[in-house]
Amino acid sequence: MRKDDIVKKNVSLVFDFLRYLTENPEMIEKIPDGCELEFLDKDSPVIETEPSVEGVEKVFLKVGHTFSVSA
Repeated sequence: MRKDDIVKKNVSLVFDFLRYLTENPEMIEKIPDGCELEFLDKDSPVIETEPSVEGVEKVFLKVGHTFSVSA
């Protein structure tokens, strides 16, 4: 997958996630303040590909038909 394809996919995921949050505001409470979000395909294992900013918690969001916080 080309870099611009990955960027387009990630932008699309962000908008889908924001739409999901407006319909499911309780999900916001599960996401720590100031964390770094990383989107994963629902079938992907949680593997950090890039280090997070020092002192910032990284939260992985598995993406399927819905979003769920993955620890």
